[in-house]
Amino acid sequence: MKRLAIRTIVVGATLLAAAACAGDPTESLRTGPSILSLNPNLMFISQDSIKSLEVIVRDRQLNPVPQAVSVLSRDPAVFTVVPDTSAPSVDGARFTFVVSGLTPGQSRLVVTSGGLTDSATVTVLPTSFTGTLSSTTPQGGSTLKISATALLKFNTDSIKVTFGGGRVAPIVFKSADSVKVLVPFSPAAKLTVAGINVTYVPGLIVTLQTSATVTQTGNFWAASNSWQTAPDISSLIPAAASSSRMIAGTVPANAAVCPEVALGFGSTGPCMMFKFVLAAPTTINFTTDWEGTAANPDVDIYACADSTVANFGTACFEDGGAGATGSKPQATGNHVYPAGPHWFVIEIYDGTPSPNYNVTISRP
Repeated sequence: MKRLAIRTIVVGATLLAAAACAGDPTESLRTGPSILSLNPNLMFISQDSIKSLEVIVRDRQLNPVPQAVSVLSRDPAVFTVVPDTSAPSVDGARFTFVVSGLTPGQSRLVVTSGGLTDSATVTVLPTSFTGTLSSTTPQGGSTLKISATALLKFNTDSIKVTFGGGRVAPIVFKSADSVKVLVPFSPAAKLTVAGINVTYVPGLIVTLQTSATVTQTGNFWAASNSWQTAPDISSLIPAAASSSRMIAGTVPANAAVCPEVALGFGSTGPCMMFKFVLAAPTTINFTTDWEGTAANPDVDIYACADSTVANFGTACFEDGGAGATGSKPQATGNHVYPAGPHWFVIEIYDGTPSPNYNVTISRP
């Protein structure tokens, strides 16, 4: 009995000693704060929006550790960050912060706790386009320049500008820094600009509305209602193997001076006249498209060598009448116009006039 008892005591003491030597294998990992866990550690936020950031202080075993935390924005103009007072920490190790996007851009937030530091990238995405507009009350048919910003440029492969009423503006110039468009006759609205390159996010191309409303006001070609005041578009006659564009709007009723009305062809008018003067014989093609169908409105285009009503019978349809058909768009085809003055005419033969007539002038 005594021998057995002694043996039991010895074995028990040996096990206790072994346990004391082995200890807790994870004890060395629980040595206090070791890691700052950020969720998310890459944040995308829209301008004028907010998102939550969670910060957890952890030990090497990833257990939460009570420890004070501080979070700062490296660029408060782009975004700010403050503690979320609606979600206070319950264990002293988990903290929630509110990140507010202010202006488009990218910066970092810095998290510190004790001797630990970590950071996360915050990208604030634009919700509107704030580039400069040359006018917010441009005349229909005039040219509007849109300038890019330091961070939002134009992708020349996909740029597209749409005015009120869904009217797409013809582009007459484009680069990464600016775009020039012809102003369509359209209702007031913010412009929709597609093909905006967000330069601080590689590969990101977005569509945004302008922050300003554009109100088309007046008619750049208002004088086209009269032969005597017909605007001179000589500068729009392009060089060989190139083209130019213009947008004309319907003028007030002037049927009495429209050639197809005066000649008794059955036209209702109105019509728009544009003068051009050639220094030498020049081959030109006029093409015109409009809103509506080929029959409503029925649009004819042609050129006249004289602006005298009595001479319309012999002076008009210089191109042979190729642009006075039932087609949409209408095109005069390549015609050699002699040196001297000419008048390009857009006449509404029948139907409801269109607000916009898109004209392309080209040379072979």
